[in-house]
Amino acid sequence: MVPNVAGSNPVDRPLFPSQASNLLLNSSNDMTLWQAFLLGIIQGITEFLPISSSGHLILGQYFLGFEELQDYILFNLVCHLGTLTAILYLFFPIVKESLNIYHPRFWQIFLGTLPLFPLVLILKPIKSLFDQPEFLGPCFLISAGILFTSLYCRFPFTRHRTALPPYKWQDSLTIGLFQAIAILPGISRSGSTISAARLLGWSKESAIQFSFLLAIPAILGGSLLEGWHAWRSPNDTLPSLNPWIFIVGFFTSCLVGTFSLWILIRLVIQDKWNYFAWYCLVLGIATTVYFNGSSPF
Repeated sequence: MVPNVAGSNPVDRPLFPSQASNLLLNSSNDMTLWQAFLLGIIQGITEFLPISSSGHLILGQYFLGFEELQDYILFNLVCHLGTLTAILYLFFPIVKESLNIYHPRFWQIFLGTLPLFPLVLILKPIKSLFDQPEFLGPCFLISAGILFTSLYCRFPFTRHRTALPPYKWQDSLTIGLFQAIAILPGISRSGSTISAARLLGWSKESAIQFSFLLAIPAILGGSLLEGWHAWRSPNDTLPSLNPWIFIVGFFTSCLVGTFSLWILIRLVIQDKWNYFAWYCLVLGIATTVYFNGSSPF
């Protein structure tokens, strides 16, 4: 994801105020084309891989010195739309089919999106605590735990399931609950939703499809919120950016996002899910040690 949006879920990601010196963005509100290109790459890669985009962007802000990214709401929105375009491109036939309100998948997506709203309100008072990098390590470890669990476990009530689909309506709510929890940076939205579907006994292909179908209303909701805040903000709070900045950000995030989503599909189908689990485990330990000294938590 792009900075200024909370968790692996695009609806409400928290912004981390960088404490490092400014290395990439200058003290003014200007953004160069190569910076837009870099942010587009980060958006495209981390949006889909189950490694937590918001967690990586917080680390990027800390170590690379990005500052005042809250000023780039419109740029963030354009990058969101770039990765949304990647989903629509790869899943267009399924998306088109799901737009029919008489199709079961439409109501599955609806039910899966519902848990976002109450949990976002419940977690909103405490999520500001997780803006700090010392909390990233434990959250990365939670992501690793979720991924490892999906590799070796199934929920007890799914063991004797014989026919898939159709799926139970409770499945959609459960997967949606995992998506809502992923508003915390360091917990991956795609990793959580795909893992939840696998724990429920869904096939790999169905788990991937549903995870990214759920991402569509989440990304649209986040983009609408960002656009609304940008529209309500005074004009002097938004930087004056070269139109090419938006073009570079959109196409970079779209192209890189399409490639990373294609890679994710291949790796999951080929049972390479453990790569991401080990990556989150190692990163979680390293981040915890780095920001918290010798204490693991």
